[in-house]
Amino acid sequence: MGRVKQVLTQALKYSVTTLLGTATDTVVLWVLSTFIFDDNHFQQYVLSPMISFECAVIVNYCTAFFYVWRDRIAQRTKGAFLSHLWKYNLSCISAFVLKMIILNAIAFAFGWPAFICNLIALCFSGILNFSINEFLIFAKKDRKPQKEEPRCTDQESLQ
Repeated sequence: MGRVKQVLTQALKYSVTTLLGTATDTVVLWVLSTFIFDDNHFQQYVLSPMISFECAVIVNYCTAFFYVWRDRIAQRTKGAFLSHLWKYNLSCISAFVLKMIILNAIAFAFGWPAFICNLIALCFSGILNFSINEFLIFAKKDRKPQKEEPRCTDQESLQ
């Protein structure tokens, strides 16, 4: 399979599985803001989204680790899981920050509704997040050692 086809396949798997995270984020946010926290602005608009975001990150990470990039995990140990998790979490946080910057820039520039700005921003942050995962966190390792070409040491054979 060509490299471009592999990346596109991974991107499709990644896109479909991130819908689980989106659903998790939405449900957890709704439960927290409706049933758990008071009407306090901080709890509703800061704490609830932070908790729901992290729950979505965990769900997305599990699908990435065990499904999307499972063939790139050399050892399926607790250590490997945790080693990839902290990097994945940083990746998601950076994508979240980018999403917020783009969302607010679009809202400021065009005055569009937040959900439209959010969908556009999610496209950009999703591309960043996929790229970090594909090429850094779950980068494909060259498992075959490179064969060294034999070296000629005899001067006569060089002529």
